[in-house]
Amino acid sequence: MGALSTSYRASLSRILGGWSAAISGGLVLLLAGFAALLFVSLPKELVPAEDRGRVDVSISAAEGAGYDYTSAIGLKVEKVLDKYRQDGVSERTIMTIPRFGGNSFNSANGVVALKPWGEREKTADEVAAELNKELSKFTSVRAVASVRGPFQRGGGGGGGGGTNVDLIAVGNDYVQLAAWLKPILAEAQDNPGLARPRLDYEPTAPRLLVQIDLDKAATLGVSAQSVGRALETMFGSRRATTYIKNGQEYDVILQTNLDQRRSIEDLNRLNVRTSTGAIVPLSTVVTTELRGDTPDRPRVDRLRSVTLTAQLNPGYTVEDAVAFFKDQAAQRPVPGVSIKWGGQAKDYIEGSGGIAIAFGLALLLVFLVLAAQFESWIHPAVIMLTVPLAALGGLFGLLMTGSTINTYSQIGLIILIGIATKNGILIVEFANQLRDEGLTVREAVIEAATLRLRPIIMTSVSAAMGALPLMLWAGAGAGSRQTIGAVIFTGAIFATLLTLFIVPVFYDLLARFTKSPEWTARQIEAYEAREKSGEGQTSPV
Repeated sequence: MGALSTSYRASLSRILGGWSAAISGGLVLLLAGFAALLFVSLPKELVPAEDRGRVDVSISAAEGAGYDYTSAIGLKVEKVLDKYRQDGVSERTIMTIPRFGGNSFNSANGVVALKPWGEREKTADEVAAELNKELSKFTSVRAVASVRGPFQRGGGGGGGGGTNVDLIAVGNDYVQLAAWLKPILAEAQDNPGLARPRLDYEPTAPRLLVQIDLDKAATLGVSAQSVGRALETMFGSRRATTYIKNGQEYDVILQTNLDQRRSIEDLNRLNVRTSTGAIVPLSTVVTTELRGDTPDRPRVDRLRSVTLTAQLNPGYTVEDAVAFFKDQAAQRPVPGVSIKWGGQAKDYIEGSGGIAIAFGLALLLVFLVLAAQFESWIHPAVIMLTVPLAALGGLFGLLMTGSTINTYSQIGLIILIGIATKNGILIVEFANQLRDEGLTVREAVIEAATLRLRPIIMTSVSAAMGALPLMLWAGAGAGSRQTIGAVIFTGAIFATLLTLFIVPVFYDLLARFTKSPEWTARQIEAYEAREKSGEGQTSPV
């Protein structure tokens, strides 16, 4: 350590003075500009992807499909999922038909519960990507495999959370909204970064419209109530009465057999009773029309809405998806149609600006605290010059590890403010003390930097080594820990190497225009002493 201190002292003696300040100023500006360029060019997202140890599979059959049809497809999908259990990747697979909490029989859910991280080689994202390739072969249903996101506050419909990116078109007409989204859907299908884009508006659910001919019904004496009761009883179900057996009350449900309520011909064979008691065919007083309709009509902020949903392929961030959809929407302006966001996009847009404000407030707070500590505006400015250097090191760490700018990496940048300014404080504070002892500015900063070299290196290495386990972490929460660890590790090392030279150069340049706090305190004490002795009324400075 002694040889290092001697070499460091000699280096400072050579670089201080002359053109060193100009060169250092240009270097700081260059590095700050490079840090800004790196910040803009790095991919951005709200939080990094996390391996939660499970993959969810959503299955949707055609509208109107029954339980038997969905169950047959679900069993085939279950065999695909079970391959991962046989290969030792998953512990178990779960299939629920119909979907849990659903009200239709054309849906199903599957879950692949993966083994602990140390017992498998594939990540949840890799398993989901493989499953999507396999499930795309099932053309009779739409099956999508996805990994749960870090936030689970709901899915589409204007809510955040989930792993999907939702573009929500709102307006006054569902057909208009769906027609506006279809070209964007076609572009999304051609985008290699998006997986399984789809609309939630599909007017393909079979609906049978029964229209009563009121004139004929009135002539024959058939009431609308009789028609409705006949349809309810024969095609739906109706509780007629109850009976008691062995102390238990049971409902009596009226309903025709399943094979007698499958087609329009079955409806045409129904009869209704007139007001006189006569029996007439139902087809004489009603007309039928078979048409498609959508099972749901969602709304967002009380406006009709249609949602385009897509999953993200590995390497494609939320920022990329939002920029893509914004560009597509801007190319197709339509009066009366506006867009909102759901899923990850909603969380990203709402939360991306908060960290920038926190970073700015952290810089301002540190600067004001240092200004109060040193009773000067110049000393804090010299110390704060190290912050862009630390930020550049942290961003370079993200670039090396292939990570993104997200909430955790931005928190790491805020932590770097404290780590970087700590090195400058150690040098500036001790240099001020040496100036109080009569040393010149240059002598004081060289001596202070040399004597503080050991604690600066020790504290910086401790901070970097403390972040190293986060970088090497594997398992639960690895994505967020590796991101914040990479920022702190590389930022602390990079800031320390440059701080040891940048701070002395700028202190030597600017500190000559300041007085140390101890000098000002001694002047005040001398003035107070003269006041008490009555020797003068002059100002202390």
